[in-house]
Amino acid sequence: MPLKIAGVIGSPRKGMNTDTLVTRALEGTQSTGAEIEKIYLNDLDIMPCQACKNFPAPAYCFYHDGMEKIYHVLENVDALVIGAPAYFASFSAQLKLVIDRSNCLAEMIPLPDGKLAFKSRLKKRKKGIFIWVANTSKNPEHALASIRIWCKYFANIELIDTLIVTESDLGEGAKNRVDLLAKVFNLGVSLVEYF
Repeated sequence: MPLKIAGVIGSPRKGMNTDTLVTRALEGTQSTGAEIEKIYLNDLDIMPCQACKNFPAPAYCFYHDGMEKIYHVLENVDALVIGAPAYFASFSAQLKLVIDRSNCLAEMIPLPDGKLAFKSRLKKRKKGIFIWVANTSKNPEHALASIRIWCKYFANIELIDTLIVTESDLGEGAKNRVDLLAKVFNLGVSLVEYF
């Protein structure tokens, strides 16, 4: 049975740098026989988290909108390629909405020392790659911190690798850099090799 890989694109601009790089990574996974699906977060109607006081279990959320597509993907795929442009040295609102609405994907569990920790409610463990595409931003620290927390404690994703692209709009743009396209294709191939 072929692996199922989802590309999650956090950029509102189709066909541009982030979209092209995620697509190329998916082509790498597809070259090994994986089945791929591409999701444009900007096409989904996702409302911001409303900080509900009650836990919606067994459902993930009280609100039924575009996040149901994301919940379904997180329950069923084997791996994700997540791409987002740098906005204010972090990432786009589209990806931030998904992360904020994932709060309900984890529960608090007591540790032996009395402290509490998050544990994902998602049973399926997945692999993942994160692609951060920046033009003027140079430091991915804030974006990486957020995506690592989301992957580990909420989405149940083992983040295998990251690709940091800076000065993405210089020259012909990142989407036209042959070296970068080859690198991200190989990153997609290597993602499948972890299985």
